[in-house]
Amino acid sequence: MTQFPTNTRNYFGAIAVLLSCLFLAGCVMTPPPPVHVSQVVLFWLKHPESQADRAKLVRTVRSLQMIPGVRRVEIRRNVPELPPGADRNFDLAAVVTFSDRAALQRYRKDPRHRETMRRYLRPLVRHYEVYNLSGDQE
Repeated sequence: MTQFPTNTRNYFGAIAVLLSCLFLAGCVMTPPPPVHVSQVVLFWLKHPESQADRAKLVRTVRSLQMIPGVRRVEIRRNVPELPPGADRNFDLAAVVTFSDRAALQRYRKDPRHRETMRRYLRPLVRHYEVYNLSGDQE
């Protein structure tokens, strides 16, 4: 067996340690950032001429931002990212942005969301349509 001088052994030891660190660092991957998911809800009001109904709908929809996982709630009159064929003659639209798909799923089951739909939106809204949009390209 060949004997290496002490300095050479230290050199190879240092190389082995460095290679191990590089290898292990390459194995540790940062997870990709979550993809934001948006839900667009188009509303046709029972009384579209009523400013009081519009104001109540806006306040009610904005209150949904308190639900965990909801990042942003916007009220719009124009929604350019609707899929082709969507009826654009709605009275108001809500764009609700969630932190990820799991947050959207939790939101759908959240009792506050269900109560808001039952108690506030159904009396004001004649018809609504929901579109889910995500930030990724699937």
